Amino acid sequence: MNPTDRRPIRHPRPPGVDTLRHTPQRGLDAVPDPRHRGMVADVLASGLVDGMIASTEGFDPPVDTARARADAELLTAEFAAFGVTVPRATANHITLMRALMVPVADDALALALDRIWVFTTDVDDVCSHDPAEAGAVLRAGLLPGHGASSPTARYIRHMFDEIARFCDPTFLAAYKTFFYNAVTGVLMEAEFTPEASDEVDSDFVRVFNGFSQFWFTSLQFTDPCLSAHRHRAFWSAALSSGVAFLNDVNDVLSFYKEAVHGGDFTASRIHRRAVSEGIPYLDAYRRSLDSGLAAYRRVLDLATDEQRPYLDRYMTAFAYWHFHCRRYRWQDVYPGLTPIDH
Repeated sequence: MNPTDRRPIRHPRPPGVDTLRHTPQRGLDAVPDPRHRGMVADVLASGLVDGMIASTEGFDPPVDTARARADAELLTAEFAAFGVTVPRATANHITLMRALMVPVADDALALALDRIWVFTTDVDDVCSHDPAEAGAVLRAGLLPGHGASSPTARYIRHMFDEIARFCDPTFLAAYKTFFYNAVTGVLMEAEFTPEASDEVDSDFVRVFNGFSQFWFTSLQFTDPCLSAHRHRAFWSAALSSGVAFLNDVNDVLSFYKEAVHGGDFTASRIHRRAVSEGIPYLDAYRRSLDSGLAAYRRVLDLATDEQRPYLDRYMTAFAYWHFHCRRYRWQDVYPGLTPIDH
């Protein structure tokens, strides 16, 4: 990512991207809706995605991929033992994501974080397409006796019990709150109308949805300089910008995968903004990108010199992982992007 005030690269061939052999039409055949196909084509032709790829080119931190693979194997067996279903691909993708974004030397802590990141990602995937499941997760977790014996409820209790060994009780309480806030956001988002004409869609709902408070505060496990217990003022100041970064950058880097899906594209923040405001999709896309980059700069401005490298790695790794993880299908568009999960 680029911490300066320069606007994103706009020219069609940013330095270092020639080897990707991108053509504006590549990957568009996978988008079923011709209207969505045109919107995707406009974004690709703008050079904005090329610029984001170029901004992550030099990112090459040490990553313990063997540890990530081992944790994915262990968690797959553990999910089966609890009677919960989590796709193997999700475990593989998210353990690598955690290793890139939140590197920790302690193997037990790494496993506890992998467990909580993988299962929460699956909960998000499932609940986003099934509001009834979101309601069940809330009831099981917050109302004694309401589904507390379900496999999902047992596993959620297990994952928080395991991470509790590595944080103080106040942070654990906040961490759990962020998790259930996000599930509440799923229920609110389920009330959006397909034509984006409702009054439900708002920045308030957007902040709730997506588990971004949960994901961002996970960074407190990386180093004492980011401890939520010792540096609560930093987290109080930076959390809104961290959430904005994760929400906006996820939106701009997920749009191709969502267009291939179809339904996810029309439900996305960028598409809904374009429809509700009557503006071109590319304009709405650019606004989200600019907002995400502004949030990135704000987080780094709030950080101390000691904190800044961890935060920069976290946010740059977030973009890098999107481009190099098969989950987001960018190899369909840029075949020169090497999958990190190969």
